[in-house]
Amino acid sequence: MTTLVVVDDESLVTDFLTFLLEGEGFTVHVATNGKEALDVIGRVRPVLVITDLMMPVMSGLELAKALRAQQAFVRLPVILCSAAAHAVAQDDRRLFSAILQKPQAPAALLAVVAQYARAAKSDRETDSEEP
Repeated sequence: MTTLVVVDDESLVTDFLTFLLEGEGFTVHVATNGKEALDVIGRVRPVLVITDLMMPVMSGLELAKALRAQQAFVRLPVILCSAAAHAVAQDDRRLFSAILQKPQAPAALLAVVAQYARAAKSDRETDSEEP
């Protein structure tokens, strides 16, 4: 199974994304803010994270910075999916593998998730084969 973490403070969003992604065969873990997501990510070691930008406690931007500061997660794909995607400064865009504007068509979101999850899973398998 391919494990993902979805981070959003809106339960309707996490419920919808969980339903959509589990329907495609992904295992989905949910967090309601970046701080909670760090705990979940450390525990389940996902191949990809989908996060909102504006959340209480720790934003999606702060989450991405925290992940990039940890060697174990420096290459973890993080997809930002936010109605405020335009608010991300140009210098901070490099922290994200993809930036999607909400609302995003389910098929388009699934295509981006599949692309990055497949690449990340392949990288992880290659890394585990090295001596």
